[in-house]
Amino acid sequence: MVRACAMALMMSLASCGGGEGGMVRPSESAVLDTESANLVPLPDGRLIVERDARLLLLDPRRPELEPVVIGPAAELGEVHAALPSDGATLVLASGGTFILRGAAWVPSPLADSLDGAIRDAVLLPTRTGRGAGDLWIVTDRSLYRVIDEDAGPRAMRLSLDEDLSMSELAIAPRPEGPALWVRLPDRVLEVWRDRTGVVRTASLGLPAPPTAIGGDAALNGWLVLDGRLHQLSGDRALRDLGIEVERLLASPLSDVAWFWSADGDAHLHADGRIHRVEGVTLDGGEAVALGPGGALFTSGPAGVRRFSPRREVEVDGPGDASLLVTEREFVILAEGAPAVEAFIDGQPVEVLADPTRVAVDPSELGDGSYALEVHVTYDDGTLPIAVRRSFEVVTSATWSEDVEPLYQGYCASCHGPEGPANTRLDASSHWQEIYDLILTNVVEGRMPLGRPPLTQREVALIEAWRVAGYPE
Repeated sequence: MVRACAMALMMSLASCGGGEGGMVRPSESAVLDTESANLVPLPDGRLIVERDARLLLLDPRRPELEPVVIGPAAELGEVHAALPSDGATLVLASGGTFILRGAAWVPSPLADSLDGAIRDAVLLPTRTGRGAGDLWIVTDRSLYRVIDEDAGPRAMRLSLDEDLSMSELAIAPRPEGPALWVRLPDRVLEVWRDRTGVVRTASLGLPAPPTAIGGDAALNGWLVLDGRLHQLSGDRALRDLGIEVERLLASPLSDVAWFWSADGDAHLHADGRIHRVEGVTLDGGEAVALGPGGALFTSGPAGVRRFSPRREVEVDGPGDASLLVTEREFVILAEGAPAVEAFIDGQPVEVLADPTRVAVDPSELGDGSYALEVHVTYDDGTLPIAVRRSFEVVTSATWSEDVEPLYQGYCASCHGPEGPANTRLDASSHWQEIYDLILTNVVEGRMPLGRPPLTQREVALIEAWRVAGYPE
């Protein structure tokens, strides 16, 4: 029956909303030589594991590094979630809540405002994708929304007359933005903020109570109904994907969701398609967890292993939404020898070698906003990788329209005719004489003195003025 369902899945593109994507062979690596009762990926790719009754923090991508001991496992208990929080990681465990900053492990008072041990937690993104979002925590008795106050985070209880002893949380889409799913014994409760910011709740209309739920970073909602995998995406249509599954694994850390059929065969959803997975079978006894990029961690008698459907790829150079004035390079850091293609606004551009990189010359593009996409493909069965960087080109600026207003706003009080500074900056010729010194001072924040530093755009205008030849 499972094989027949899988064949039906491949033949029916409409039912799965994207089609079958072929076979994936994840790269496999050993992480720990012993089985671990705790298995919690962090947003930065590190992993919390348990060995010899102690919790350890390790980086599975750098096995040469020694693990960092966090503390006794008996005191910290079962770790349920690790979420980004103000430049650090908030770790939620049955034994309390903790802040992990680098390798420093500090108790957090958040658990003091809860009415019991934590069962599950999820960070719900904001509607715009900017800002910290809402942290939701469920205990055996209550559902909480955590808000930040001057005195620290505070948990606000959402009144629910429900049995939460077997509940789990997930994120999913609504027209208003991301929503929280709470799986209850007989239904799924949906919690969201409307466009005015008011928290709303409603039961999700489903043909049967789900046995599992999940949500991924792409805001796909996943449910197992009557033993079959279903997807709820942004259009609110519930799709039967035509495959029987016994295990579902999705995480807000990953845009890849994993699931296993009754005979232990694995599938994953990535880039809008269902892929069969080779070499990853479960017998039902392993603990599993999902990390960034879709990396699957399993813990069993053979120890902790990592299965990555994508290789590690980074782009070094200007960050997303940067302003470019002069030629810059984006260096592609990828393991092995993949095929690399690059496009700017959909048009192919040359990929240079040694190192693999893309050079962007603003003078060839002209002023405006652009998107660079780098496609990295391997022939070993892992999934292709697409990395995107947006940037804006600024090449035209004049003294009168762009630079002189900066002088008036930031410099005139000290460097004008009546100012106390010896250096005059009230004419474009003065700026041209000491341009390099001015640029260094504003980039490093030494100037304007006693004032907030110039913005990236303001610095770019000064650079663009020079590149254009100091036009008046």
